[in-house]
Amino acid sequence: MGTEPLAPAAPAAFLRARTYLLLCVVVAAALRWPLLGKSLWFDEVCMSSQRIGTTEQLLATLYVDIHPPLFVGFMHVWGRLFGDGELAMRLPALLAGLLSIPALWWTGHRLVGDVAARWGALLLALSPVHVWYSVEARLYAPMVLLALLAFGTTERLCDERHPRGRALWWLHVLNAAAMLGLHYYLAIVVVALAALAPVLARGFTPMARRLVLWHGVLVLLLGGFVLAKQALGQFETQQDYLRTLTVGELGHFVLGWCWAGDTMAPLGGGWRAAAWALEGLGAAVLLLGIAAVLRANDRMRALLVPIGLLLLPLFLLALAALGYGRTYMERSVIPALPFVLLLAGAGLASLPRSAQRAVGGATLALLAAALSSLFLHHEQHWLVYKPNCDWRGAATWLGQEIENGGAGRAVFTPTPNARPLCYYDPRIQDVKNLALPRDPAQLGQSVGKRFGSWLGGLAEDTFRRFAAHNDALLAGSRLRVYRSAADPAELQLRERNADDVCYLVRDHWHPHPSVDSTVETLLKNPRVQVLAEAEFVGITVHKIRILP
Repeated sequence: MGTEPLAPAAPAAFLRARTYLLLCVVVAAALRWPLLGKSLWFDEVCMSSQRIGTTEQLLATLYVDIHPPLFVGFMHVWGRLFGDGELAMRLPALLAGLLSIPALWWTGHRLVGDVAARWGALLLALSPVHVWYSVEARLYAPMVLLALLAFGTTERLCDERHPRGRALWWLHVLNAAAMLGLHYYLAIVVVALAALAPVLARGFTPMARRLVLWHGVLVLLLGGFVLAKQALGQFETQQDYLRTLTVGELGHFVLGWCWAGDTMAPLGGGWRAAAWALEGLGAAVLLLGIAAVLRANDRMRALLVPIGLLLLPLFLLALAALGYGRTYMERSVIPALPFVLLLAGAGLASLPRSAQRAVGGATLALLAAALSSLFLHHEQHWLVYKPNCDWRGAATWLGQEIENGGAGRAVFTPTPNARPLCYYDPRIQDVKNLALPRDPAQLGQSVGKRFGSWLGGLAEDTFRRFAAHNDALLAGSRLRVYRSAADPAELQLRERNADDVCYLVRDHWHPHPSVDSTVETLLKNPRVQVLAEAEFVGITVHKIRILP
């Protein structure tokens, strides 16, 4: 790689790589398609019309959401245009995931060369992590795409040796704005690229100044939004389900999760051996990639690859050192994933051709094993993330119970949010989900005190309409969902139920029985008679009678 030119003219380079990238995208689509039909889980259902279908629901969601407003707002509009079926909801993530493959080459071939970028694109197409999040109706696949575009556009804008057009500039600005509207962590990328602009431009050139200015304006706008959220008491800096990033966790993220998504190690036996082999091979090619970057003709541009890898992890390590734990989950730093694979591509490209084929072939074979494990075991084991339980099947079964005379009964579950049941059958409603995040009058007063009486009145009116909508959903329900309890007396069945029969829904993954065993304890109670059981992927539904 040390003697490879920085980049040929982009159009000519793309024409040469076009067929290869098209094949990568076709392979990627074929790998992702089978997973598109899996049942939606809670976070995905939060992007459906069941949660954000009306303007009032959208605003109420934005009030409590832990992310900036762009993705939720986009999915609100998307749902109105295309509906909120499973495929429709997952299509934006799928498209973003597939576009990330040519975007990785588009960004990477100028940083570490064409061969390295081709390897990186292929590795991303085969990445179990990228496969998983490209079929989830959430913001993580778009985060990967936007991060790649941010680095690619910044590098091009700062390169005085190649022509730049208005289209590239506006792509960059809109992309930076989208990043800040998508996830708070991406603000670190926007700030870092502004700081790097004078270095890449080899001076404080007019373009470097423009980049610093525009990035600064966009970050200030995000800061204003954060201050507004803080003023209303709804901006959170830590979450209980997140972890504290450590150096050890970072090592696992780079060498384990980014390569195989933990698809093999938890299974033991030969699978674990394959996981160790992939981690070792991954570590070797990453070390070769670092050496190749340090030997590059344009070292500063090549260094953008390890910078892209380390930006967010180092930020979270710094937060942990400052006392802000519980800020890390692998998917929260997923924008680092393509840079891990691009650096690996640089390592492979640095090898002699025969060795490159041998090491590259071994890497692809191990990735194929990881993908096989993903498809074979994703319903039974926590791999990239916890399995998608079959909420569709559970809702269908409960819907049949409604048809067979079960209307008016209660459903109890330890699951903190059983919203997928409501998505698949609106006749089932979760009482907790329909509770207001805040009293409308109090919210109106709080908004009015800080932002004026007109906005205060609008906020109060919006939340009152939101409350009325929730009341209508509850009134139209045929089964109501409540939090489970270990003692039959705590179920308050007389107040909640039409008779002495009710339903228990146990999601075996969230929470795990070691965290909440209320269903298991209840089933052992002598007053509980089990009338029927229905088993689904990750879920068991019990029909029970509470005896006097």
